[in-house]
Amino acid sequence: MVKRRQSQSRPTQGTDAEKPRVRRIGSIVGQLISRRGYAQVSANEAIHELLVLEVGSELGGSLQIGNLRQGVLHIYASDSATLQELNFRKRGILKRIQRQLPENKVKDLRFRIQT
Repeated sequence: MVKRRQSQSRPTQGTDAEKPRVRRIGSIVGQLISRRGYAQVSANEAIHELLVLEVGSELGGSLQIGNLRQGVLHIYASDSATLQELNFRKRGILKRIQRQLPENKVKDLRFRIQT
């Protein structure tokens, strides 16, 4: 009589491959917010409100906040006169953004005409 080897069909205990990966809900929500860009939208709204306070509602109404890349915030103006006024007030605008929204880490501002 020949004995057959029993296959080891039982999973070994303690392996990482078998454990379900458990993640905290906060990390999942944070990842979803960053992927969908919801955080950028709320940050843009806060920056726009600061700009309106700094330059006034007349100029602030014709501005649009662009992307923040490597510490440079792009701001789009509707015409060249608004663009020139923003360039005159650039230092004050930048200081206010850095003071009131330090988590955005804005280092510089670039103004462009919206096309």
